[in-house]
Amino acid sequence: MHGPIPRSHAIKMNKQVRRLGLKIALTARAAEGKLLVFDDLALPTHKTKNIVNYYNQMEKTKKVLVVEGGPIDEKLKLATQNLHYVNIIPSIGLNVYSILLHDTLVISRDAVDKIVALNVAACDVPRCCGLDLRVIRYSNLICE
Repeated sequence: MHGPIPRSHAIKMNKQVRRLGLKIALTARAAEGKLLVFDDLALPTHKTKNIVNYYNQMEKTKKVLVVEGGPIDEKLKLATQNLHYVNIIPSIGLNVYSILLHDTLVISRDAVDKIVALNVAACDVPRCCGLDLRVIRYSNLICE
């Protein structure tokens, strides 16, 4: 008679508000200097110790979010699957919650292009309100 009624508890959010939140979160990470853009995220081997060495070189970092532009590389996936402080997501899955949950964002150049293609204004991601992002080569961590 008075059984359970199926309800949706989803919160509707406009696309403009969602995009604005993504822009603000990326700008905040860039202002802190915690947004690193790599040319390529390809690893030579699938060993976890390579990722651990790169993580130890980053100062004051607790959690790292790696955003890959295309499909996630198998070597990168294998190298990070045992590390609880490193998470990998494709660029289509980037959201504000993930950005705020992690201290440092590591984004590939392809992911930046795809984020721009997803209607985030081109001037907001590469420069983030006038701040130039550091483009770093993944293999030897040299700032350009």
